Amino acid sequence: MPTLRDKMKQELILRGYSLGTQSNYLNSVIKLHDFYKRNPAKLSAVEIKQFLLASSNQSLAPSTYNIIIHGLKFFYEVVLGQSMLAILIPRKREPQKLPDILSAAEVERIIKATTNLKYRTLFILIYGAGLRASEAASLRTSDIDRSRSTIHIRGGKGNKDRYVLLSSVMLQALTAYWKQLRCKQKSKSPQDNELIFLSQMGSPLSYSSIGKVYRQSKASSGIKKQGGIHALRHAFATHALESGADLFAIKQLLGHSSVTSTVRYLRMTDKTLQNIQSPVDKLNL
Repeated sequence: MPTLRDKMKQELILRGYSLGTQSNYLNSVIKLHDFYKRNPAKLSAVEIKQFLLASSNQSLAPSTYNIIIHGLKFFYEVVLGQSMLAILIPRKREPQKLPDILSAAEVERIIKATTNLKYRTLFILIYGAGLRASEAASLRTSDIDRSRSTIHIRGGKGNKDRYVLLSSVMLQALTAYWKQLRCKQKSKSPQDNELIFLSQMGSPLSYSSIGKVYRQSKASSGIKKQGGIHALRHAFATHALESGADLFAIKQLLGHSSVTSTVRYLRMTDKTLQNIQSPVDKLNL
């Protein structure tokens, strides 16, 4: 008989939640269990509210606290089919911070600082097409369409497919990587034979290993800006907009459900600032 954890994971998969969201939501329920050392399904609304209040008093980031609420809401309403009265506790307001944006020169330094050919190729693809790290790690040989210069992203965030760019530089990098390294590797499982990127053990690459190598490369290049591997995706969108790309085209390439998610990149572009003249320049100073 499947456990509650198994049931929750099944429901998350059926609804197309990403691996990261699945992990975060499951951890929310685990934290509730560890707080009382009891089955979460048998807790009262008052007990759930007390747990959330205790979590609220911790020095958690607003986004982390809100994820706990969303995870518990999913568990009680979707998995157990119960009304989640304790979720009436308001979410914390998350600060509207803009991420640090890498310049093109900084992206180049990070890629050049990546000595491992596999990860270097991976970073070129992430930046070159604005991919999520999980999407790049899941690419298969059948997803590469040389004739149309496109990459087919299958089952992206929200379980949506889309096509992204495959530039000549990206294709050259992929070809060199395959000939020098990947063709000599064997996958651990037959179902992973088509995966472009494999770990040394022949299994799919993990998000943590990608992030670790990226941080090492960024440190080696001497770049102090904040942000992990997702900064390459931010840089793609920002640099494409600065080059004159259409906002709605960027939306499609990034796989955003709403253009609202894409519009924020307008606040990050140098071009937007360059087109505005400060009123101080009109003063006779």
